[in-house]
Amino acid sequence: MLSLDYREKRISHKFPTVFVRKLSSYSQPAYNGFMKNFIATLLLALSFSVAHAQSELEAKSFPNLVKQIEQTTFTYVETGKMFGFVSTQSCMFESADLIVFRNYCFPVRVYPAQGYTIVSKEFGVIDLYEENMDGFLKRDINISQFPAILAPYLNSPLPDLGMNDYSLMFEKMYQHYFPGCWSTNFSYYTETMDANCSKPTESVIGFAQWAQETQAIVNNEVEWRALIKALNAKFKN
Repeated sequence: MLSLDYREKRISHKFPTVFVRKLSSYSQPAYNGFMKNFIATLLLALSFSVAHAQSELEAKSFPNLVKQIEQTTFTYVETGKMFGFVSTQSCMFESADLIVFRNYCFPVRVYPAQGYTIVSKEFGVIDLYEENMDGFLKRDINISQFPAILAPYLNSPLPDLGMNDYSLMFEKMYQHYFPGCWSTNFSYYTETMDANCSKPTESVIGFAQWAQETQAIVNNEVEWRALIKALNAKFKN
């Protein structure tokens, strides 16, 4: 069973061609020393970027994301394993500005759960998840990664990254336990509907509006089923 409490993603480091050519002129000891300094500097810069990003957390409008998905034409890319999933595979669809993973898409059979992972530089990483628990349909919308935190990990245009790239990125980000927000019709902790964040909600720009928008969907089975039905119809391979 997949828990949407996971915090994932991968980064693809690519050296500029001119930089790679310059490396070949170093002797081995000088090269090793240079690379150690370079990697240390890179990690420090990334840590600083992420730390700065955490002071600019924003929950973007969920209806605006749905509208953008509806108005976008996607291309099926591939099916494969994603970090966080043990026995099922995901189907990847791409556009210039959005990547959508339809989870539990293979092997093809009826599962008690289904969900989508959406990657966007504007909206961050958003997860939609439902699970049938003995007749009760648990429904979640999560901000798994905020846009400002995701940004340092996306150093390439979205369509240039493959499924394995994203899987590794998800795993890398998971290891940092970055903050996120959730909206659910049933929380295991409060045993009722809930919208909250792993940081104080007053520090998240736009949270109150996002919570209102997403709670209106997860607590309305008709609205939720219409959303999932539309996504299932759009993302078929």
